[in-house]
Amino acid sequence: MNLIQFITTKRFVKHLGISLLLTIAISWITLTFLQSYTKHGSTVEVPSFVGLTLEELDNLESASDFDLTVVDSVYDYDKKGGMIVSQDPLPKSKVKPGRSIYLSVVAYVPEQIKMPALVDLSLRQAKALLQTYGLKLGSVRMIPDPAKNAIIKITCKGKYIQPGSLISKGSTIDLYVGSGTGGTDVQIPFLIGKSRAEAISEITRLGLLIGSEDFQSGSDSISGRVYLQDPTYVYGKRIPVSSGIQLTYKSDDSFDFDTYIQNMVIDTIINDSIQ
Repeated sequence: MNLIQFITTKRFVKHLGISLLLTIAISWITLTFLQSYTKHGSTVEVPSFVGLTLEELDNLESASDFDLTVVDSVYDYDKKGGMIVSQDPLPKSKVKPGRSIYLSVVAYVPEQIKMPALVDLSLRQAKALLQTYGLKLGSVRMIPDPAKNAIIKITCKGKYIQPGSLISKGSTIDLYVGSGTGGTDVQIPFLIGKSRAEAISEITRLGLLIGSEDFQSGSDSISGRVYLQDPTYVYGKRIPVSSGIQLTYKSDDSFDFDTYIQNMVIDTIINDSIQ
């Protein structure tokens, strides 16, 4: 049987028809599945997520149409942590439901950097270096010191900070600058019983600096009164200008400062008479 006779037989025609039907059926099922899977012809408009926080997205109904993915975070001191600052695709774009939306958000924790060395630099140099490191200049206080216009001490939130110490980028740095005049020693102030504001005012007036601060017995920056100081007050004892004084506070509600201070005065009188 030659080829022409074979392709004209009923058996060949039957199998050819079945093959064509199967091919059409498989193609139709495949195309239908792909259209359903890829949501062909179905689009939604991308809303604006910028300005919202990640927590707010959980309660946003329109967010359920997309796969929201955080791909980047940057710290912004003027914005709330977790706030969305950019998105891709942009708002009002037409995309298929379930499309991934890539978000950039404000980081919750600022970047940590090493504190630059500022001591002995001029005020102008210190300002430029702070800006380079992304730090903010706070107060500039002149204190008695022979090194005129030179940085003597640096503090952050009232505490000493050493070069190389880790600090949050964007922190405010206070500078103590030498006036070029004045003595080099001052009397240790008696700070026991004073409020934090009173103690800081006295320390600053004398050209001294605030060291570490420890709040005990439920005290805070408002209710706390000085319970201990280091160096300890000794009548007539002097310390160099720009020295730091460490303070420990207790709450006035939980401690009898009047009796405590009275006993300190009696001890001082006895010790002075013995000497």
